[in-house]
Amino acid sequence: MTNYRTIDPDTGVRAPYAPDSAAAHAAARARVNKLADFLDTKYRLPIIGYRFGWDSILGLIPGVGDTASAAISMYIIWEARRAGAGLGLIVRMIYNVLIDTILGAVPLFGDIFDFAFKANLRNAQLLQEHYDEIEARRLREAG
Repeated sequence: MTNYRTIDPDTGVRAPYAPDSAAAHAAARARVNKLADFLDTKYRLPIIGYRFGWDSILGLIPGVGDTASAAISMYIIWEARRAGAGLGLIVRMIYNVLIDTILGAVPLFGDIFDFAFKANLRNAQLLQEHYDEIEARRLREAG
Protein backbone atom coordinates (compact mmCIF):
# COMPACT_ATOMS: atom_id res chain seq x y z
CA MET A 1 0.00 0.00 0.00
CA THR A 2 1.37 3.40 -0.98
CA ASN A 3 1.51 6.15 1.60
CA TYR A 4 0.38 9.44 0.01
CA ARG A 5 1.49 12.17 2.38
CA THR A 6 3.46 14.48 0.12
CA ILE A 7 2.02 17.02 -2.30
CA ASP A 8 4.30 17.93 -5.17
CA PRO A 9 4.75 21.74 -4.96
CA ASP A 10 5.12 22.03 -8.74
CA THR A 11 2.00 20.12 -9.76
CA GLY A 12 -0.12 20.13 -6.60
CA VAL A 13 -0.65 16.38 -7.07
CA ARG A 14 -0.44 13.96 -4.16
CA ALA A 15 2.65 11.83 -4.52
CA PRO A 16 4.00 8.83 -2.63
CA TYR A 17 6.00 9.88 0.39
CA ALA A 18 9.69 9.76 -0.35
CA PRO A 19 11.73 11.43 2.42
CA ASP A 20 14.72 12.07 0.16
CA SER A 21 12.79 13.60 -2.72
CA ALA A 22 13.10 17.25 -3.64
CA ALA A 23 9.33 17.63 -3.21
CA ALA A 24 9.47 16.24 0.34
CA HIS A 25 12.34 18.60 1.18
CA ALA A 26 10.48 21.60 -0.26
CA ALA A 27 7.36 20.73 1.72
CA ALA A 28 9.37 20.24 4.93
CA ARG A 29 11.18 23.55 4.41
CA ALA A 30 7.86 25.32 4.02
CA ARG A 31 6.43 23.71 7.18
CA VAL A 32 9.51 24.48 9.26
CA ASN A 33 9.82 28.07 8.03
CA LYS A 34 6.13 28.70 8.68
CA LEU A 35 6.40 27.33 12.23
CA ALA A 36 9.62 29.25 12.96
CA ASP A 37 7.97 32.45 11.72
CA PHE A 38 4.89 31.76 13.84
CA LEU A 39 6.97 31.16 16.96
CA ASP A 40 9.67 33.81 16.56
CA THR A 41 8.72 36.61 14.12
CA LYS A 42 4.94 36.62 13.57
CA TYR A 43 4.32 40.09 15.00
CA ARG A 44 6.12 43.42 14.75
CA LEU A 45 6.36 46.13 17.39
CA PRO A 46 5.09 49.26 15.62
CA ILE A 47 7.62 51.96 16.42
CA ILE A 48 10.88 50.06 16.82
CA GLY A 49 10.09 47.35 14.26
CA TYR A 50 11.30 44.49 16.45
CA ARG A 51 9.72 41.14 15.57
CA PHE A 52 8.45 38.54 18.03
CA GLY A 53 6.19 35.51 17.98
CA TRP A 54 4.24 33.06 20.05
CA ASP A 55 7.35 31.67 21.71
CA SER A 56 7.82 35.03 23.44
CA ILE A 57 4.12 35.35 24.23
CA LEU A 58 3.90 31.83 25.69
CA GLY A 59 7.04 32.56 27.72
CA LEU A 60 5.09 35.18 29.64
CA ILE A 61 2.89 32.47 31.18
CA PRO A 62 4.60 31.41 34.41
CA GLY A 63 5.39 27.73 34.80
CA VAL A 64 3.93 26.25 31.64
CA GLY A 65 4.64 28.76 28.88
CA ASP A 66 8.26 27.88 28.22
CA THR A 67 7.53 24.15 28.45
CA ALA A 68 4.68 24.43 25.94
CA SER A 69 6.89 26.44 23.63
CA ALA A 70 9.67 23.85 23.89
CA ALA A 71 7.22 21.07 23.03
CA ILE A 72 6.16 22.93 19.89
CA SER A 73 9.80 23.66 19.02
CA MET A 74 10.57 19.94 19.07
CA TYR A 75 8.61 19.60 15.82
CA ILE A 76 11.47 21.30 13.93
CA ILE A 77 13.90 18.82 15.46
CA TRP A 78 11.61 15.96 14.46
CA GLU A 79 11.62 17.27 10.88
CA ALA A 80 15.42 17.38 10.95
CA ARG A 81 15.62 13.80 12.17
CA ARG A 82 13.13 12.77 9.50
CA ALA A 83 15.36 14.44 6.90
CA GLY A 84 18.26 12.26 7.99
CA ALA A 85 20.13 14.90 9.96
CA GLY A 86 23.12 13.56 11.85
CA LEU A 87 23.52 13.42 15.59
CA GLY A 88 25.66 16.59 15.65
CA LEU A 89 22.95 18.68 14.02
CA ILE A 90 20.23 17.22 16.23
CA VAL A 91 22.29 17.95 19.36
CA ARG A 92 22.84 21.58 18.24
CA MET A 93 19.11 22.00 17.69
CA ILE A 94 18.22 20.46 21.05
CA TYR A 95 20.82 22.74 22.67
CA ASN A 96 19.10 25.79 21.15
CA VAL A 97 15.71 24.69 22.49
CA LEU A 98 17.14 23.87 25.94
CA ILE A 99 18.86 27.26 26.22
CA ASP A 100 15.64 28.99 25.17
CA THR A 101 13.59 26.95 27.64
CA ILE A 102 15.90 27.09 30.65
CA LEU A 103 16.91 30.74 30.39
CA GLY A 104 13.40 31.70 29.31
CA ALA A 105 12.03 30.32 32.58
CA VAL A 106 13.95 32.88 34.65
CA PRO A 107 11.50 35.62 35.71
CA LEU A 108 11.86 38.93 33.82
CA PHE A 109 15.32 38.13 32.40
CA GLY A 110 13.85 35.08 30.70
CA ASP A 111 11.09 37.11 29.08
CA ILE A 112 13.64 39.54 27.64
CA PHE A 113 15.82 36.61 26.57
CA ASP A 114 12.86 34.97 24.80
CA PHE A 115 12.36 38.09 22.71
CA ALA A 116 16.02 38.09 21.65
CA PHE A 117 17.23 34.50 21.26
CA LYS A 118 14.83 33.04 18.63
CA ALA A 119 15.81 29.37 18.90
CA ASN A 120 13.28 28.31 16.28
CA LEU A 121 14.72 30.59 13.61
CA ARG A 122 18.17 29.28 14.46
CA ASN A 123 16.98 25.70 14.13
CA ALA A 124 15.12 26.43 10.90
CA GLN A 125 18.34 27.91 9.50
CA LEU A 126 20.32 24.84 10.58
CA LEU A 127 17.78 22.59 8.88
CA GLN A 128 17.83 24.80 5.78
CA GLU A 129 21.61 24.37 5.58
CA HIS A 130 21.17 20.60 5.93
CA TYR A 131 18.70 20.54 3.03
CA ASP A 132 21.05 22.72 0.96
CA GLU A 133 23.85 20.19 1.55
CA ILE A 134 21.58 17.33 0.46
CA GLU A 135 20.58 19.19 -2.71
CA ALA A 136 24.21 20.07 -3.51
CA ARG A 137 25.22 16.43 -3.04
CA ARG A 138 22.35 15.32 -5.25
CA LEU A 139 23.45 17.74 -8.00
CA ARG A 140 27.09 16.60 -7.78
CA GLU A 141 26.04 12.96 -8.07
CA ALA A 142 23.71 13.71 -10.99
CA GLY A 143 26.56 15.01 -12.97
